[in-house]
Amino acid sequence: MNRYISIFIAVLLLAGIGGCSVADTLSPAIETEMQPGESPAPPIIDDKAAMESGSEDIDTKTDEQESDDMESQEHVGDTEIIDGETEAIDGETEVIDGDTEIIEEIEPPRFGFIDAHADTITRALLPQHNANLFRNNLHIDFERLTEFGAPVQVFVLWCADRYVANAFEYTNSLIDFFEVALAEHSDIIELALTLEDMERNARNNKISAVLSIEGGEALMGDISNLEHFYDRGVRIFGLVWNRENELGFGQETGSDKGLKPFGAEVVKRVEELGMIMDISHLNEAGFWDAHRISTRPYMASHSNSYSVTPHKRNLTDDQIMAIVDRGGIVGLALYPVILTEKRSANMNDIMAHIEQFIQLGAGDNLGLGCDLDGFGTMPSGLTDVLSLKILEREISERYDDDTAYSIMAGNFYDFFVRFYRG
Repeated sequence: MNRYISIFIAVLLLAGIGGCSVADTLSPAIETEMQPGESPAPPIIDDKAAMESGSEDIDTKTDEQESDDMESQEHVGDTEIIDGETEAIDGETEVIDGDTEIIEEIEPPRFGFIDAHADTITRALLPQHNANLFRNNLHIDFERLTEFGAPVQVFVLWCADRYVANAFEYTNSLIDFFEVALAEHSDIIELALTLEDMERNARNNKISAVLSIEGGEALMGDISNLEHFYDRGVRIFGLVWNRENELGFGQETGSDKGLKPFGAEVVKRVEELGMIMDISHLNEAGFWDAHRISTRPYMASHSNSYSVTPHKRNLTDDQIMAIVDRGGIVGLALYPVILTEKRSANMNDIMAHIEQFIQLGAGDNLGLGCDLDGFGTMPSGLTDVLSLKILEREISERYDDDTAYSIMAGNFYDFFVRFYRG
């Protein structure tokens, strides 16, 4: 009996020394009666003692619990990783935002020039010019355009009187002809359907070609034909040429009537499609109708100042300021007849029109609309598209380099930004 008492006292002493309860110490040695099918009771855990001791030797998990907890830990880790991924994604978003800011701050590509009107396609198809757009003796060809690095040239689709009766088919044939030329010289020139196309071509040092229709005769009174031409790549639409058509009256008709109902319908549809309306050649009453009906920036692709040269092709100060108020633009034409009332034009005549626009407060809304290959004799000192380098130098000397580039390209680029991204 004394031996058992001694053992019991020793056990008590050991339990006190080890920081364990008597039950913990005795539990391995004490057998308890279990009923059939009964599981052993889980060990008693002294949580506080375990936390205070910091012992890692106390393992109270069953294999199943350990497995579950490990999965739980992995899940927590995944959550942290997911949070990390979320942070990374947020970081990427910030980078993307940063890229967006960078894109907005990047200088726009530099264009050799942007010109809103050239009749080279129809002129090249005349028998004496051998239908050659790469190299010819006209005002413009692809080869000379490459001298400017990355210009934007608007090529016009126009119907002479003899083709008006079949204007739709004829205009399509002009596009067919132009598409072949583009395909043959795709290394230097591409059709631009968007502002992004122009920017990409400029960065790749390629010419951007933009298609424009001059005169609504091409629609032949069918509004659905407008979408057809849009699908074929036309992005600028001139309502009239000199004559009367289904839309309205050209300035040569002398009419004081405004747009016809079909003309008003076309103005609305042009804007719906995202095409740019061109009001050059439109009589004054038609101009004011088009201005009133339209809602987006538009252009007068090749017109000058009536105050400088009172020709009916030119725009009054009120018309110019209406275009400015709408965020539009006017292309300066080099056609001598609308530059001066004299027998021939020179650089001073060109500068007089530029000065008038600047004095009106329309200097930022003036670009080029040279009308090359739309007439014969050039102003003295100029011969062809390469002479635009002379014009830029002259503007720079009379004003400054920034003004020169703005008129040669920058203002038209800003117009396209307003139209496509405004």
